[in-house]
Amino acid sequence: MDNQGTEPEQKPTKGYGKRPIWQWVVLYFIIAVIVYGLIYVIFFRGGGGGGFSY
Repeated sequence: MDNQGTEPEQKPTKGYGKRPIWQWVVLYFIIAVIVYGLIYVIFFRGGGGGGFSY
């Protein structure tokens, strides 16, 4: 009762709280795969005809 205001209790933060670094790596990896897939479908399979001949 005598520690009112001296040490705030550590509550779990929501949103962009402290996440392990591997969760951010997985998140960015998933986003990168989705973006790469969309670019591939739009430009290469969509008949963009951009002169790419691999």
